Amino acid sequence: MVGFGEKLPSEHSLMEQFNVSRNTIRQAFAELTSLGLIYKEQGRGTFSKYVPKNRNEKRIVAVMTTYISDYIFPDIILGIEEVLSAEGYSMLLSNTNNNKEKETQLLKNIIAHDVCGLIIEPTRSALSNINQPLFDELREKGTKIVFINATYPDLPAASVLLDDERGGFIATEYLLQLGHKRIAGIFIKDDVQGIKRRKGFEAALRQYEVAADPNLVLEYETSNQTLQPYLLAKSLLRQPNRPTAIFCYNDQIASMVMTAARDCDLQVPHDLSVVGFDDSQKALASDVKLTSVVHPKIEMGRRAAGFMIDMLDNGSDNPQILYRPELVVRDSCKNI
Repeated sequence: MVGFGEKLPSEHSLMEQFNVSRNTIRQAFAELTSLGLIYKEQGRGTFSKYVPKNRNEKRIVAVMTTYISDYIFPDIILGIEEVLSAEGYSMLLSNTNNNKEKETQLLKNIIAHDVCGLIIEPTRSALSNINQPLFDELREKGTKIVFINATYPDLPAASVLLDDERGGFIATEYLLQLGHKRIAGIFIKDDVQGIKRRKGFEAALRQYEVAADPNLVLEYETSNQTLQPYLLAKSLLRQPNRPTAIFCYNDQIASMVMTAARDCDLQVPHDLSVVGFDDSQKALASDVKLTSVVHPKIEMGRRAAGFMIDMLDNGSDNPQILYRPELVVRDSCKNI
């Protein structure tokens, strides 16, 4: 986390740290500059904007997501900032890289900054919450908390969630209705969203009386998400009785699956149907446009900020909303 007035790491350092391209870093810098969160000094570098520690600091809402610069996260952050800014609140933005220890340090920094609220996406939310004492400290100080995308089960707070289990169900149901029976699933196992999407996947198989094959359900963790999903997909596709369809935890995994299919000389959707989740830009990035479950990114960001404002200004008590997902059908699936 970079404190107010501190210099940001160089573009090259950020490229290595987050394993992204220079263009991605520059896009993130441009967005943060437009949001008024950073500024550049010729010959010195890029700095976060300094806000004095005074009464005005209580108009600051901390926003902590697992990632910032790519995938669905810029849209979520955009929705949050849009509402906070309109209501006269500033945003202190940070990300955990889905790392528990980093979440610990960021929460300590947020406590030190004495912010009035925290909008947070939990880190590796399927695991135990090692930072419960820090959340308790925030609540004791009167800091309002809104969870987005997932929650920690033992921490009552406002929440803005997508019905991930329902999303997993409708994605799998669509494949079943196309006639597929050997349907594989690839899921993350250290985030609640992955657990729930797998539950929906399994519920659809049960409802349609299709026997679940444990060899077709594979999992990975955050620490190996860069390569392992691709390797898992190749292992599935090289089975003698390979799946005819794969439901993927998100569009990033679906993109890896489509690459693995191509490397196995299989065509999507002729040889393999693929469904993703989140309806991100990745769903439109390949030659075969991806069928995907919609994540209302900007709207959920706006709602999270709206809940925060309502709690701060009107005393609302932990409002909650669960968005019902929809499936966008494109070109990555076919009848069999």
